[in-house]
Amino acid sequence: MVHRTPLQHSSTFSAMSGCEVFLKLENLQKTGAFKIRGAYNKVASLAPDARARGVITASAGNHAQGVAMAA
Repeated sequence: MVHRTPLQHSSTFSAMSGCEVFLKLENLQKTGAFKIRGAYNKVASLAPDARARGVITASAGNHAQGVAMAA
């Protein structure tokens, strides 16, 4: 469900910040964003009776896609 995504070194941000900066390429997730990780964690942590009632999201974007994948 959740893909292992690579880190990409950013020479620009590293130079600007004075330390090594790496970017996590969560845009490579099936949903196109990192939101699947938080949504899955929440759905997985629900009690079985709460999970059986289903989940609702007020988002029409990446968060909603993450919740849909997690559910």
